[in-house]
Amino acid sequence: MKMREWRLVRAKTNKLGSGTDQLAPSWVDWGLEGSVEVPVANCNEKYYNAQKTTDIKLDDFITYWKDYSEKGHPSDMPSLYLKDWHFPKDFPEANIYRVPQYFASDWLNEYLCGKTSINDDYRFVTPFHADVFTSFSWSANVCGRKRWLLFPPGQENNLRDKFGRLAYDATAPELHDSTMFPNYHKLCGHFEIIQKAGEVIFVPSGWHHQVWNLEDTISINHNWVNGCNIKTMWDSLQNNLLAVKKEVEDYSAIDGWEDHCQLMLRATYGMNYEEFYNFLHFIATRRLDYLGNNNPNIMFGEWKIGINHAIFDLVQLKKCNLVKSSK
Repeated sequence: MKMREWRLVRAKTNKLGSGTDQLAPSWVDWGLEGSVEVPVANCNEKYYNAQKTTDIKLDDFITYWKDYSEKGHPSDMPSLYLKDWHFPKDFPEANIYRVPQYFASDWLNEYLCGKTSINDDYRFVTPFHADVFTSFSWSANVCGRKRWLLFPPGQENNLRDKFGRLAYDATAPELHDSTMFPNYHKLCGHFEIIQKAGEVIFVPSGWHHQVWNLEDTISINHNWVNGCNIKTMWDSLQNNLLAVKKEVEDYSAIDGWEDHCQLMLRATYGMNYEEFYNFLHFIATRRLDYLGNNNPNIMFGEWKIGINHAIFDLVQLKKCNLVKSSK
């Protein structure tokens, strides 16, 4: 299925007016509940190194969006952004898009869709950041334009202040203050892209990036992990645990210190060792079931993998060399 054949894209092209007029009537057309709560970030309100996010009703956001757009995006109104809404989880039967074939090998969504008991609440920020779990990501613009700044792995270190904190805004004037950002002058090799409607951006693992919506924009975004970057995710998880342990090493003598470190790893990274093991076990079990019992693995978007793909996944899983403790 081509992007132009997505139900969401067809709805957009069949409507007249701005992005809000194009989309809002479709919620009713599709029988969706406007009372569902959606995550909305206030782009004008910084919260640590991200943006303040709250949950509001979809109908309320649509009303705000229309008003904000019709008034010409006035500066005295909050700049709200509906983002990180896990739409297929709220409306699994809507089928408003299909994952492109190139991105179909998606272990993360395969796992989360297969483990319905998991409350996946991974929030992905729009200020300067790398994606959760050092995952890949893809972003398809249904309408509107986005500006992207992308930095190859390692370049983000030139955007850290003297305390090691990552810049909130990769274009902020204060970055030129060498007393606060001593390595900024070393920055090189980043990419700037203007993404138009109908275009898809792929972001590799570990590439820090910052994104601006240049106009009213609707996009589909996925973070995803598969056999090509699972080792990167495992390395990142281990490095994050080392960072946690370093922060609390003064308390290493207390009972249950390792367990506490795993709790903090879960809070900061979004996953701990046990959850990572369960994640790998789920994928390995499905691939072995396919190879041993000829039970095809249906991926997110109804794609199917082949035998060679299943074997490749198992080989990549083995590289993680993770053995669950008997504890």
